[in-house]
Amino acid sequence: MSKHLFFDLDHTLWDFEANAEETLKELYDLYEIKYLAPISSEEFIEIYSKINHDLWKLYRNHGITKAQLRVQRFEDTFLAMGVEHKHIPKDIGEKYVEICPTKTALISGAREVLDYLQQDYTLHIITNGFEESQNKKLKYSDLGRYFQSITISEHVGKQKPHPLVFETALKNAKCESNHGIYIGDNLDADIKGAINAGWKAFWLTQDSKGYTNPDCQIISTLRELKTYF
Repeated sequence: MSKHLFFDLDHTLWDFEANAEETLKELYDLYEIKYLAPISSEEFIEIYSKINHDLWKLYRNHGITKAQLRVQRFEDTFLAMGVEHKHIPKDIGEKYVEICPTKTALISGAREVLDYLQQDYTLHIITNGFEESQNKKLKYSDLGRYFQSITISEHVGKQKPHPLVFETALKNAKCESNHGIYIGDNLDADIKGAINAGWKAFWLTQDSKGYTNPDCQIISTLRELKTYF
């Protein structure tokens, strides 16, 4: 078995939902959004989250740029709330990017498992996120110290599940093997991407939807990794 383990970051180690929700609640208060539209902070978060999810899919398919994504997700949110374009806070997208990566909530068991695995394995990150945001997340959450290499798709020029991302990760890790072991939460980008690149994968999910593959082990918690390594 390979002595190199590769992790996704968002939703796998760094609790994206919790950290994004905390940030959006702060923005709701900071920009006094309740005076712009008669909705609660929970409704604001729900509208934003769906739009952000859809735009990220578009970004992964090269339908929009990074800059467009960061602006459009908030513009579309406010327009969906019935706010006129001229009343949309112009810097709210920048403020989100400034605040959110400094949040430190982790997926349950993340630090415990990393402490355990680093005793016998060399650990690495592969992420589709943006460089400045992902590096801040690793710094503020104190996760960076666990990883020997960090491969960011923005540098590669391709997004997971493209095999070039996984090939680049092996080179960055100085891994002699031509395949690795990847732990992630997204079936298409992480799991199928890794398997198509010739890797083994661990899918962190609460709902496997009946998916099976001999190269994929399904886990519902990070702590289950301790039974395999």
